[in-house]
Amino acid sequence: MPQITIKMYEGRTQEQKDKIVEVFTRELSAIIDRDPQFISIHFNEIPIDENAPANLRSKSNQGSQ
Repeated sequence: MPQITIKMYEGRTQEQKDKIVEVFTRELSAIIDRDPQFISIHFNEIPIDENAPANLRSKSNQGSQ
């Protein structure tokens, strides 16, 4: 039961996260020869801070105005 935890800044769309899950699951399944149904992916989203990329900080600032 492979488990992947992805730590990233908040602000990604559900569509983006779904694509990440699709790609990581497919590729890991092929690499380790394990059925995709046994692969688990979890997102650990952290709040936007001063270390976040500029494009995410600007999105965060627009949402708070």
